[in-house]
Amino acid sequence: MARDLTALFRFKDLRGYPLTAVHLIMATRLCILFGQAGRDPLPDLAVRLRSMEAARRVARMVCSLQQSWPESFLIHRPCCMALSPDEALLGDLAVSATQGDEDVAVQLLRDVLPRHTSQQLFVETVSAAAAIQAAQLQPHRPDA
Repeated sequence: MARDLTALFRFKDLRGYPLTAVHLIMATRLCILFGQAGRDPLPDLAVRLRSMEAARRVARMVCSLQQSWPESFLIHRPCCMALSPDEALLGDLAVSATQGDEDVAVQLLRDVLPRHTSQQLFVETVSAAAAIQAAQLQPHRPDA
């Protein structure tokens, strides 16, 4: 029993996720923090993700996430490698989105969101993840 409780309360590590999921989690943290500060996250996200389109899609996904989540979506500080339980769920959702596996995504979210809402969030996560991946494939031009 003690081992089960230890596993339950252990935070997942951000570095255990694929790069697209890491970008999505970090962008979500920034969106939420900027929103709390009353700042527009798009300019900073566009620089971080190297794409305004990726920034828009992530911001749209985060907005849907915040509106549909049953409670406040819990995040850790941007410098933290440990993930909140909500962020870990988002990381798993991002992995299923990059694999195009809607059934896994709906199953992940079954205890948190209604099926229709889970499907909508999956579609938005697929869109955000695809935009992040496309931006990462573009050559980096620091002077542009």
